Amino acid sequence: MKPNARNRTPSGRRALSLHFGPLQSASLRALIAGLALAGIGHGSSALAQQAPDEAASQPGGIEEITVTARRRAESLQDTPISISAVTSEGLAQRGIDNVTQIGDFTPNVKFNSSVPVSASNATAAIFIRGIGQNDYQLSADPGVGLYLDGVYISRGVGNVLDVLNVERIEVLRGPQGTLFGRNTIGGAVSVVTKKPAEELGASLDLTTGSYNRVQIKGSIDVPVADGIYTSLSGFYHMRDGYVKGTVPLAPDLGDTNTLAGRFALRLEPTSNLSINLAVDGTRSREKSAPNVMLAVDENAPAAQVWNSVYSGAAGICTDLSNPARLSDTRCYNSQWAQAPYRHGGTFQAVSDTFNNFGKRRYESASDLNIWGVSGTLEWRLGGGVTAKSITAYRKVTGFWTRDSDHSPASIVQTKSDWKQDQFSQELQLLGDAFDSRLNWVVGGYYSKESGNHEDLVNIVDAVFMSGAILDGRSLAAFGQATFEIVHNLSLTGGIRWTEDRKTFDNGNQYVVAAGFLTGQPFNPDGSGLQNGDPLMGPRARMTIKDRAWTPMASLSYRWSPEFLTYASYSQGFKGGGFTQRVFPPFANIPSFRPETSTTYEVGFKSDLLGRHLRLNGAAFVNDYDDLQITVNDPILGFAPIIQNAAKARIKGVELELQARPTEELKLEAGLGYLDAKYRQVDIRALNSGVTKDTHLQNAPKWTLSAGASYDIDVAGVGKFTPRVDWSYRSTVYNDAVNSPLLVQSGYHLVNASIAYRDEPDTWLVTLGVKNLTKQKYLGSGFVDSFGGITEGAYGRPREWFLSARRTF
Repeated sequence: MKPNARNRTPSGRRALSLHFGPLQSASLRALIAGLALAGIGHGSSALAQQAPDEAASQPGGIEEITVTARRRAESLQDTPISISAVTSEGLAQRGIDNVTQIGDFTPNVKFNSSVPVSASNATAAIFIRGIGQNDYQLSADPGVGLYLDGVYISRGVGNVLDVLNVERIEVLRGPQGTLFGRNTIGGAVSVVTKKPAEELGASLDLTTGSYNRVQIKGSIDVPVADGIYTSLSGFYHMRDGYVKGTVPLAPDLGDTNTLAGRFALRLEPTSNLSINLAVDGTRSREKSAPNVMLAVDENAPAAQVWNSVYSGAAGICTDLSNPARLSDTRCYNSQWAQAPYRHGGTFQAVSDTFNNFGKRRYESASDLNIWGVSGTLEWRLGGGVTAKSITAYRKVTGFWTRDSDHSPASIVQTKSDWKQDQFSQELQLLGDAFDSRLNWVVGGYYSKESGNHEDLVNIVDAVFMSGAILDGRSLAAFGQATFEIVHNLSLTGGIRWTEDRKTFDNGNQYVVAAGFLTGQPFNPDGSGLQNGDPLMGPRARMTIKDRAWTPMASLSYRWSPEFLTYASYSQGFKGGGFTQRVFPPFANIPSFRPETSTTYEVGFKSDLLGRHLRLNGAAFVNDYDDLQITVNDPILGFAPIIQNAAKARIKGVELELQARPTEELKLEAGLGYLDAKYRQVDIRALNSGVTKDTHLQNAPKWTLSAGASYDIDVAGVGKFTPRVDWSYRSTVYNDAVNSPLLVQSGYHLVNASIAYRDEPDTWLVTLGVKNLTKQKYLGSGFVDSFGGITEGAYGRPREWFLSARRTF
């Protein structure tokens, strides 16, 4: 490596043209030109000639973060990708408990901690740059890949990972189709855990707070012998629900009752061989997700049936001129719209068939069991070549319920029983050549998945099984290489071939009890609905197979040891699947095609002012085709279905800043901008209410954040650190058709804390408040026109916490 360059292997990206509106275009060009000139000028200064390790060692400088976004360890500042990374210390400083909370301060990222239609507390929808998947069903893939120590987590259920012995979290924006593969069309979130340490050590965290919160987190590292190291970590979290029941038998929702643990073993039998094994498990026993009613349409079909036939007070409930109906709890109407933090759902149905069907009786529940095992082997073969194997198995079972009418009535309720497991094997061969001017990786990937989702739906007294039985298999081969063409100019190219196969069995699609719909001509042949009728034609299995090539290319140039620019081109795809919710019945199994994206990006990475200022940025254009959107198409029926119905173009900018003006003061800020528009919508989208003027869901135009902390040293006492974090999201459209009641206007969140650390650095005590200003904001929502229901889940209200950490 040449003497004035960092010990880096910068990647390169092909120069590309980005087209924005006149104002954004001019601003962007000025920004990039100014920063490029700054980088050139900085490279000629005395500071730029400073050796990198000298800059890194300057007191009060910004810490270096190592990431593995390109399947090899390298500095965040050497990675020519739009990537955010937060370390375990950063997570602790912000009071983060699980992975979904990083969306509050990451540009152009939105986490929905509760997915519409699902009642599971452990199901999140992740959107990056306006791309994701808002449906948790077994037969639909996520749009952002979630990885735990390099292992892909294939389903949304169980993806709310607790921050347990985490070393860092990386958020990669844009398609990661070459190295990460399928279903990273929007990006990837990579959670990396700490490996067992070589010295004996331990820590214990205790936290209390609002809603009778009790949280215990601990870990211990135990070296057994030279080359044999172990660690054990555990996590327990309990607190009461924040959505309060307002009638007898209505439980409080949004509680927490989770127990998790992880055991890790690191073996180093020789200096060239390392083996990391891990076993993790999670058990949750909670009430249903904190959904609440936003509005009721008492003229909807199911609501009319209840009020006129089942309420026991038809004379009052059906008389729209009688105000007494609005206080009579037997009636179903707007009295049950009690959002944001109250509900009246009693989780009782008039149908005993629904109540007793399956393994468990209908009750408020969000239960989850997860266990997984993984093994990573790295063998340095010599000659700069390393072989790597990642093997993993993961199993998820769960049971959760919804009372969607949020009242003592029985309008729409669901009960889900979930079983899913996956096995994956990835092989990699990594190396370098030509005096480290060439770095390369080739590999192969195989995964197998099976699942059974029994999704029981009750509408008044009609009961339907609307689930899925799914088998899946994925094969892939990939390669990527970075070559330093001339000093500081590097070209990267890569490609991945993927073949996905999914088989859907419609054995979980039938009428359990036709109830009030008995005899209605809903069947495909016009016959009247009866118990046992299929919802997707005769018993059958359907297989779809998707193949895709996803290339990438990039060109990067390091103007100085502190300034890197890059341009890139990349493609990604998300697999096709099946719609498991239909009504009236279909004659066959409905499916949808893959969606694809092509992204052009330019960006820069900079460490300035002697590493006291870090500013990273990117600008991109994404052509997004064959969008899979969840809509209610009145021509096809009442149920929400997934269809390929549109094309879109998403343009945007991301900026992230870290500053250390003094050794005591730390500043952080982030900015994300999205201009997301439909370019084309087909007749299916138009039938559902989606037009070219409709806004893309979960794609706010602005995402802003800032944080500040200041260390106050008190001699003989210790260090006090006050901290404030602020974030802002502009208007968010929470469904594909922009339902007015599901539009969340721009909102601010403020968190504040003060931490005390003793002089021996063994105790850390933190007192903090989250959502300091009591902001009420809608995180997700759903409209059911047949039931007359508009429901949603709001973010948590203001909460205080007090935590104490002891290290040994």
